[in-house]
Amino acid sequence: MTTHEHLLPVYLRLRQAGLRLNHKLVGTLSKEDLHEGARRLGILHGETLVFDSPDETSVLMDYCIYNVYRGGENSAQRYLAESPPRDSVEMTVLQAMQTAYYSILQVSDVERGVGVAVRDLLRGGTGFLVDVGFGSSAQPGWSAAGRVIPLEDFLISGGASLPINAEAVIRIAKELKRIDPATDLCNLAPDQEADLAAMVIRSCLRSGASAQIRYETPGSTPSLGNRPSVRSQPVRANRNDPCPCGSGRKYKTCCGKRSAWPA
Repeated sequence: MTTHEHLLPVYLRLRQAGLRLNHKLVGTLSKEDLHEGARRLGILHGETLVFDSPDETSVLMDYCIYNVYRGGENSAQRYLAESPPRDSVEMTVLQAMQTAYYSILQVSDVERGVGVAVRDLLRGGTGFLVDVGFGSSAQPGWSAAGRVIPLEDFLISGGASLPINAEAVIRIAKELKRIDPATDLCNLAPDQEADLAAMVIRSCLRSGASAQIRYETPGSTPSLGNRPSVRSQPVRANRNDPCPCGSGRKYKTCCGKRSAWPA
């Protein structure tokens, strides 16, 4: 047994609960929420959401759930206050979501089929990210930007991550120079956290990361970092395609109902 293999049963339960919660939270997002998030991420053109790949919608949904506020609360906070789940596993995940943050993690070691030891390149510190897919494909030295959900004994991801290439590193480094050096990135106000997450996501997307978005369900084995970093042509999802958010429904009956894409 590897060092963290004993965490897999807990991880799989929490991961499945997290996917269910994400689908519920996506359903609470309004058209205004999506437009606000898309505007910050640079993918709102006029009144239309334009993506470089359909999978990019998962990044937008994640950002809107955590970093778009209405009445001083994001979607996860409102859901906890208004519709707390009775399922204890879902409650554990939802409570952990309240402390989630967006960052850049660099892989320092890999436990195959379990997860990766990571170093936080933005906030400092280390941890172990339990992720079956990433643990099956990652290599030491790889870096990715994504949502981090801290639990008591380990970390899990928010489900959508963006690889960091050299161009993204340069963009992010330039943007970080504009932040006051005295700013504690571990204790940001909600608006500061939203700005930081948007900056990292924009930098990755403008560097071609949309062709390499990693979004998987437990047990899958994605390929990350082996594809060329190229920009695909802007696309609009087909109404009858499976929704990229992972709900299992058709796009037209899921996120397509909340977007500004033409019918």
